[in-house]
Amino acid sequence: MEKIDTKKLLTAETGAKATVEISESIRTLELSDTTEGKKVIGKVTVTKLDDSLLVKGEFVAGVVLICDRCLENFKTHIPFRLERDYYTDRSGQKRENLFVDKYGQIDITEPVREEIILNIPLHNYCDDGCLGICQGCGVNLNVEKCCCKNKKKNPKRGFEGRE
Repeated sequence: MEKIDTKKLLTAETGAKATVEISESIRTLELSDTTEGKKVIGKVTVTKLDDSLLVKGEFVAGVVLICDRCLENFKTHIPFRLERDYYTDRSGQKRENLFVDKYGQIDITEPVREEIILNIPLHNYCDDGCLGICQGCGVNLNVEKCCCKNKKKNPKRGFEGRE
């Protein structure tokens, strides 16, 4: 993601604000093994405080996830909020804090990445009515009919063909 230029805001009075529209590709963000980022759009408001810049924003990330039922890829949108302080002076601050760089820019890439990961649902379904995969023959039940319809599963000995 591109950095946000805050040079003018750094010389403004405390309480001054600037709004920036964001619309960028997130294909290069390493989200997880099962998530592919596409694009993030949103609006960020940067407010000058005494010794930091408060960055607040609302976003929607377009991602490709894997359905937990049928294991097919599907596109979805993940809404999320972002709120972080970017400090203007590094002295006396913790190493893990975020800072305005020497050019007066802030990089929201890592906080955006973190928020996308935190907002991925625990259960991902391509559709509420997804039928999933047959435990017997492994076919995607959304696409084909099961070929082992009459088999019952015996958890101790595997599958048995008797009713």
